[in-house]
Amino acid sequence: MNKTFFSFESKILSRNHGTKFFLAVLVVLFASCKKESDIGIDIQPEEDIIGLYSTDTTTLLTYTVREDSIRTDETPTVVIGKYNDEIFGTSTCGVFSQFSIPNNLSNINFHSNGPAVLDSAVLMLSYKIDYYGDTTVPQKFDVYQMTQMINKDSLYYSNRPKSFYPSPVGSLTFNPKPRTGVIVNNDTVAAHVRIPIDMNWAQQIFAQSGGTNLANNTAWLAFMNGLYISPGTTGGGLLYFNMLDSLTGLRLYYHDTTARTFTFVVNTGTAFYSYYQHDFTTALSGNVQQQLDMPGVSTWTTNYVQSNSGVKTKITFPFLDNYKNLGYPIAINKAELVIEGEPGSSSDFPLNTRMFLTSIDSVGKEHLLIDMFESSTYYGGSLNTVTNQYRINIARYIQGVLSGEEENNGLYLKEIFGTENGRRSVIGSGSAGPTDTPPRMYLRLVYTRIN
Repeated sequence: MNKTFFSFESKILSRNHGTKFFLAVLVVLFASCKKESDIGIDIQPEEDIIGLYSTDTTTLLTYTVREDSIRTDETPTVVIGKYNDEIFGTSTCGVFSQFSIPNNLSNINFHSNGPAVLDSAVLMLSYKIDYYGDTTVPQKFDVYQMTQMINKDSLYYSNRPKSFYPSPVGSLTFNPKPRTGVIVNNDTVAAHVRIPIDMNWAQQIFAQSGGTNLANNTAWLAFMNGLYISPGTTGGGLLYFNMLDSLTGLRLYYHDTTARTFTFVVNTGTAFYSYYQHDFTTALSGNVQQQLDMPGVSTWTTNYVQSNSGVKTKITFPFLDNYKNLGYPIAINKAELVIEGEPGSSSDFPLNTRMFLTSIDSVGKEHLLIDMFESSTYYGGSLNTVTNQYRINIARYIQGVLSGEEENNGLYLKEIFGTENGRRSVIGSGSAGPTDTPPRMYLRLVYTRIN
């Protein structure tokens, strides 16, 4: 079988990685027109079909594992913030970013209209409207100057920080308002965060006016390196920002004969990437850390999925080969993995909106399932907010396992857009039975008997 290879450690992936990669996948999903009812039945002519059977008792062994580091450079949306909840512990997300001279300008001189004086400086971050957590809890952001360069043409991963000076050049404690406009100079502009920058540090930037460090963007980035935007010691959630928006940038306010501004921007030529940290030991329940400390133990009644390179759930089907020994061949019509989620410990932490599955080969690499390239209606994976269920059809994968064309090393269940939101879910496990209080996970198989 021709597999689609999927590995975060492989250079096979193009620069359209992460979310960009999955957006391309979704285009394929929507473009496909294969009907759900055709899956499996089209393996044999209809006249050969003599029976239809269904079962939801296939054994699933499930447990929670840490997510590998994921590539996070130049994602459309970045996540910055900090929160602590009783189930998952403490999560912190920050961003390392260059700030470029705009429009390929050269020989920047703030005194070109006469002697100029710096008035103030601010780092601006444009909200992406949504957020995750409790915005009534004050959030603190700290800004540090990086001591290492990053490059647009390099790959950067979520667990590999760059070095930076220990003292912040800017700090702000605020109550997030991602849906509220900001008044600037008596004008109301779109929602964004404005972090005051230390005047002594900003004056060093201003003092480069007309010199070699502002001659062009290459010289500037070698001098500046970039900024690390880090969550501070307080926070109640994760905030989403658009780094490429015109309201994101490092802005200098100055005057000569009139008031002026100059903004270093983040554009398509600017390097930036996200850095994630998770400390599950701070959770009150301790269940996530217990599962991580006992890999392979599948007796838990709940499992976990978390964005931002947090955790994922491994699912194995140890007795799937039994379907080869029924005494007659079968064709899989539907293999629907049903995942039931807990609604959440509070409304501040809703469930993941969409999940997907990857298969695992003999050396531990991950692959997209062939089912994902069918229509989105067929594949599924989106949260039903009424039932708190996810349903993912993996009929072609199961058929491939039974035919020997797919390896049966298990699957990973994970967030599909793991770099662009901060959601996490408590889900039922394969060990939770129909009468158990916790939610459960099960595989509903529908198959036909073939002569």
